[in-house]
Amino acid sequence: MPKEEAILFTQCLQNDFTALLDKYDPIPNALHVGYAESNRLLGEMTEHGPVYSLIDWAYQTDPNRLKIIHIRDWHDPSSPNQKDHLRQFGDHCLKNSKGAEFVFQPWIQDFSDRHSIVNASGLNDFVDTDLETVLHPYKGKKLKVGITGVWTEAKVTFLAYDLKTRYPEFDIAVCSALTASSSLSMHFIALDQLKQVLGIQIFPSIGAFTEFLTGSQPDLEKKITTHSRVSSNHLKLDPEYPISDADKNILLYLFRDCKEAEFKTLDGGFSGNVVLKSTSVDVLGHTQVPCVVKIGNRDLIAKERTSFERIQEVLGNNAPSIVDFCELGERGAIKYRYAAMLDGNVRTFQKMYGSSDDFEKIDNVINIVFKQQLGRLYQAGSSEKLNLLEYYDFQSKYAKSVRTRVEGLLGGLQTGNTIEILRGVSAPNPCIFYEKDLTVLKEYNAINHNLAYVHGDLNGANIILDAQDNVWMIDFFHTHRGHILRDLLKLENDILYIFTKIETEEELKEAMELTRILTSQEDLGVPLSFDVPFLLSNPKLRKAYRVIAKLRSLYPTLIKMDRDPYQTHVGLLRYAMHTLSFDESNEVQRKWALFTGTVLIDKIREYIQKSKTLRIDFLKGEGKNNSELIQNIGLTILPGRKDRGRSLSDDIKEMKKQKVTHVISLITEQEYTEYGVPEMKKEYANAGFATFYLPTLDQRVPTLHSFHETIKWMEKALQQKGKILIHCVGGLGRSGTLAAGYLIGKEKMTAKEAIQKVRESRSERAVESREQEKYLNEFEKEFQENKQTE
Repeated sequence: MPKEEAILFTQCLQNDFTALLDKYDPIPNALHVGYAESNRLLGEMTEHGPVYSLIDWAYQTDPNRLKIIHIRDWHDPSSPNQKDHLRQFGDHCLKNSKGAEFVFQPWIQDFSDRHSIVNASGLNDFVDTDLETVLHPYKGKKLKVGITGVWTEAKVTFLAYDLKTRYPEFDIAVCSALTASSSLSMHFIALDQLKQVLGIQIFPSIGAFTEFLTGSQPDLEKKITTHSRVSSNHLKLDPEYPISDADKNILLYLFRDCKEAEFKTLDGGFSGNVVLKSTSVDVLGHTQVPCVVKIGNRDLIAKERTSFERIQEVLGNNAPSIVDFCELGERGAIKYRYAAMLDGNVRTFQKMYGSSDDFEKIDNVINIVFKQQLGRLYQAGSSEKLNLLEYYDFQSKYAKSVRTRVEGLLGGLQTGNTIEILRGVSAPNPCIFYEKDLTVLKEYNAINHNLAYVHGDLNGANIILDAQDNVWMIDFFHTHRGHILRDLLKLENDILYIFTKIETEEELKEAMELTRILTSQEDLGVPLSFDVPFLLSNPKLRKAYRVIAKLRSLYPTLIKMDRDPYQTHVGLLRYAMHTLSFDESNEVQRKWALFTGTVLIDKIREYIQKSKTLRIDFLKGEGKNNSELIQNIGLTILPGRKDRGRSLSDDIKEMKKQKVTHVISLITEQEYTEYGVPEMKKEYANAGFATFYLPTLDQRVPTLHSFHETIKWMEKALQQKGKILIHCVGGLGRSGTLAAGYLIGKEKMTAKEAIQKVRESRSERAVESREQEKYLNEFEKEFQENKQTE
């Protein structure tokens, strides 16, 4: 009976698959994973890299606790059955050849009785091999099983599938740092599939992976004493930021090929982390290129490393590259190399912002970060369903901590419906939102928003500038595919409540005005003016407004047609309330963030409550002819939109409840099917509505003749005391254009007046496209000319 508690598989870790190459060397065969992936798997110095660390650990582990199985690709060129395979992929792993040897061959030679080798020539490791015989003693046993090697989407996945189905008792895991594929993108797609489809555990940390198997991890300290050329006496640390002995050992390992190394502590990183910029000299006296080292919790650092690897290929030459990483006990580190970074005065964007009022320089940093660097990620964005409250992690379980922070900031219990932030300045109590509203207040249905890979925690300390103002980013721990505005919202939050150092009640009152200005933007597709509002006189607040206007000027190209500010309200609320726990923010700044939170809560609550029933916005006020008839013209989204989870029958009931008698539909025939309302015309007829159909392409305009006919139909309906509902899909562009056309043609308004009236009544986003505005101006001109000829 076997005594082992775990099994470690290595899959095709052979020279012809993974041997290190020079950057421009040709790939020896079609199955080699290539320069970048082999380098990631083996490390720049193989003897210190991930695979050697794992193998050294495995062979040092008690044989009674760990069974080692090496699966070896093994081909016989004289075999007729293998000729087609070798012809397709090129000669590789020919038996007894150098290419067939394991990349860790010394262990194979020195510990021949410590492992089993399974020779496989095909994709399935159980076909024509003795693997089933090797595993026979373990069948039915509950064991931990780890898989490493190549290719993630092929051999690794097939082995995981076979083990999962043949040995359901096995608890299987894969380490992302110990597996590789033809590209990082394919590697991570395969890992995601292993997790989602097969339920395989995926560990980013080597230490966590080995601890999963046996409870132990590779001995980094042994490598430090054996291989490090730099002593602790030659590590020049920042005296203002002392670090632990464990972190010093990590630096000794990461700079083991150096004669000396000096470190400057950079601002940034989350709690428990150390972020250092290095200046080092190799054993020959050559100054090495600058590096940034991030040290922190082992598993979180490993997660950051894999998060960065997912996007590394996209970021281009201005991004850092991971040249090394290590783990020691519960601590871990990543060594980022910035090959083009110039040495000298390296500082964070936060410090640059605080010391400069040069908007040209600040704008340039913003452009580089969001257009040139992260812009590469955003370009691949797509529109997908996203529940924003869930995405930004709004849960009632946080109610207790929110109350603690609010009451700590305001100095006492806050049990009422309102709180007093300043004497005479009251606001709704945000604690109620977390304690009560979030238990019942849910988004009516997840709607489409634009998603892309995002940095995920972009603050002023994660953007660094070198001596020539070249811009770099660090701290990719939170990198993921998410809301495309997330990075912009996070940086906006920090500019307000960290960078803008207000300190007095008077400054706070003016800051509250800035909050009202920023939260009143109704159309994200129309950027804020760069001209600072006259209400702001404080230089710090004027500067903050101007920089935020620059950030928001980037919105239109990212959000496209998703222009509703609700998405910014949710994201900004998440960060504003989180600011209440920031030590970097003073009391006045935190009160400002709290005030902003209360404003955003009201807007979010109102949006969600309105979204549950069909919202119809009727034109406000009177026409130029003192006519109140325009108040009987309403605009709404497409009733029954399935992509918004709406019910056509429920929406028709709401239309009847609001006494709608006439309906104008502006959508095309294809849109009835696309949005899940193919029976709408029939349902309108059954409901007794008088209807007019003017199919118009999205963002476009109808012919002038059909426009006139529709306005005549509207005038007749109003004269008969009817109540008209106009809709397209969003109830903004096409609908707003028609409503404005009526005001021009029948109420003698100018195009500018008509558009303003519609926007005041419906939304700042009504009449969406330039083509629609131009059309209304031409309609006004035609109307005036016809008047003169009458």
